[in-house]
Amino acid sequence: MTAKSPVQPPIGETKKSKKRKIPAFLIRETIDGVPFYYSGYKEVLNKKKTLEDIMPDSGLQSIIKAYLMRLFAQFLDWKLYQPVSGEVGNHLDHRNNLALDVAIYDKSILTPAKITGQYIDVNPKVVIEIDLKVTLEDTSIDLFAPFVLAKSKKLLSFGTERIIWVFTKSNAVIVVKPGNTWEVFQLDDDVVVMDGVVMNIGGYLREEGIEI
Repeated sequence: MTAKSPVQPPIGETKKSKKRKIPAFLIRETIDGVPFYYSGYKEVLNKKKTLEDIMPDSGLQSIIKAYLMRLFAQFLDWKLYQPVSGEVGNHLDHRNNLALDVAIYDKSILTPAKITGQYIDVNPKVVIEIDLKVTLEDTSIDLFAPFVLAKSKKLLSFGTERIIWVFTKSNAVIVVKPGNTWEVFQLDDDVVVMDGVVMNIGGYLREEGIEI
């Protein structure tokens, strides 16, 4: 009896390797079930960086958030509104979990009973996003339509009245409002956050001697 030799793949072909599963902890946000990963997640997978290396805000993002919170402390009615900043988890539904840089909630909607150890599940009145910290698995895809546009539409449908996108590298501020209204400003422009609160990020950074 002659032993059979192992079957070899044809020349030029190799066995397909299994696609590497991306751990859930590298997902920052989910929109319509599509995962958006932390920028730099591939370096974590390749053990060149840790999760702690890619999660924190940049110095510029941190300074802008601090400026906004100081602005709110001065001009926002804290008896009516609750501003929050950081990576604020907002749960819309089982296919949509968002991370918000800065948000302002109406206290009549975000009642004490709604503040728990879980994601916030009511709509913010205003959202401010400072630069992009996400990527798709295919990092070559432009994020404007699948992320900026999609996230804006989801928030508007959820009841948010204003989304402000701050893009420091391109010196642009985009304000999105119901009715598919998009307004484009520069960082040096006065931009209304809500009644009585106006931000000017470029002017503040210049006063602090910070160059972008």
